[in-house]
This record gives sequence, structure tokens and C-alpha cells, in this order.
Amino acid sequence: MNAQSVVHRVCPLCRQDNRATPVFSAYSPGEWDLKCCAGCGFVYLESIPDYSATADTLAWDHTFIAWHEARDKAAAQQMLSKMGRGIRHGTHLVRKRRRMDQMIAELAAPGPVLDVGCGKGSQLARLPAQYIPYGIEISAGQAKFAQDLVAQRGGAIMVQPGATGLRQFPAGFFTGIMMRSYLEHESQPREALEGAAHALAPDGVLIIKVPNYGSVNRRVFGRRWCGFRFPDHMNYFTPDTLVRLCAECGLAVRSFSWLDRLPTSDNMWLVAGRA
Repeated sequence: MNAQSVVHRVCPLCRQDNRATPVFSAYSPGEWDLKCCAGCGFVYLESIPDYSATADTLAWDHTFIAWHEARDKAAAQQMLSKMGRGIRHGTHLVRKRRRMDQMIAELAAPGPVLDVGCGKGSQLARLPAQYIPYGIEISAGQAKFAQDLVAQRGGAIMVQPGATGLRQFPAGFFTGIMMRSYLEHESQPREALEGAAHALAPDGVLIIKVPNYGSVNRRVFGRRWCGFRFPDHMNYFTPDTLVRLCAECGLAVRSFSWLDRLPTSDNMWLVAGRA
């Protein structure tokens, strides 16, 4: 990738410019500069691909297969991660693996629901009938599939970066917003969460799923941790940094218990509403 297609970022959490901060050499692959902010400790990719690369060659449908094949080789890591998907008491699974559509049905009032980074629309297609499905997707190819799914239910798909698209909806429009495996890809996570606070109804819910950089797996597997995907994973959240960013963007945490952020899990789940 040439110099013209790479964009420099300040820390997405505290806005500090870390050009003088050493590269996080323990995890950086060489081509991409992973930084641990000297001001707040947030871990993020400092130099990122520009929008055209993200929308085309780095879209999820282009990168997922290669990532999944690499993860399949890490059998031990998969075993540890599965420990975080459910807790067993005897033969009974106390906590099942979560699905966004089921959480929306439990938490959100009937009405329009948005999936940010909706891909081909599979999550939107599973929403119960009382919801009108909307999506934002950066890949035009995936958005076309999603549009065909949601149009018959009165919804629509917007081909935009998430942070830009969220601001184009009326204030308080959505009863629910889903951000599953999205925020780690977003070059402007602060602006995206501020946009969610704008578009969310006063009693609406925002559900976030992101990799848990604070997990035991990351410490055990180091650079081979499945949460590292360069360069399309741009932000590496811990429970503390995710809560802080939500609060600074006008969102109040509604649910984020220890079950939502188990140290043995590669992922964490947070439910928020407007502050």
C-alpha cells in the first residue's frame, strides 16, 4: 500500500498525537504501527488505510475467509475462547452464546432498528416482524444483498462509513442500534458513538460487541491472538476504555456485568442508552 493511501490518526480516545511514542513492537506486524497511547493507554492502529481501501479490498467479505482459516489452526485458542461463551452448571448451560436479533427483541421497543456494518443483512433478516430493518454498510457489494432483504419490510440500506451515515438519520429515530463486530473496524469510533447517541430514541438501546483486548487469551497468545487483524481492526478496547468512550459520547451503560466481559472470552458485550 503506497504512502498516499495511508492516513495518520491521533488516539481515538483522548485525541493525543502519538507520533513520538514507540511502536507497540510486541504486537505490531511491521507494516502497520500499533500504538499504546502515552496519555490514556488506549491501543489503536495509528496509520490506517484510507476510505477507498476500506470500502474495497479491506471490506469484511474480502478479509474474513483468510482470517477464519488462520484462526482454525489455533485449536487451543478456540478452546479457551469457547469458555467465555457459556458457563455450565453440571450439564446445563447457564449462559448461551448471544445473538443480536434476540437481544433486540428482549430490550428494544417495536420500531426502526439499525445495524451498523450490516454486511449482507443476515442480522437484519432475523429481526422479528415488529422491527423495521435499516443498515449502514461501507461495501457497496454487500449492501446490495442487504437492500434486497430489507426493502420488503420498509427498511433501507445506506452505503456510507458508519460515523457519517449515523448523522444522516433524524434525531431519536431508532429504538435499537446494533454494532456487532463493527466498532473495532471504525476509523472514527468516537464520531460513530456520538452518531449513535444522536440517532437513538430516548428509551432506545445500543448493543455493542467488540473484541476484548483485556482478555486472558490475548496475554497468552500474544501476536497470535485472534483479535489482531491488521489493518482492518483499528481499535483495541478493554472494558474500561469502552465504558469511558461511551460516556464521553453521551451514552449511559445499561448492562455490562462480569458475564459480559469474562477474562476468558475474546469478546465483550455492552448495552447502552442515551445519557
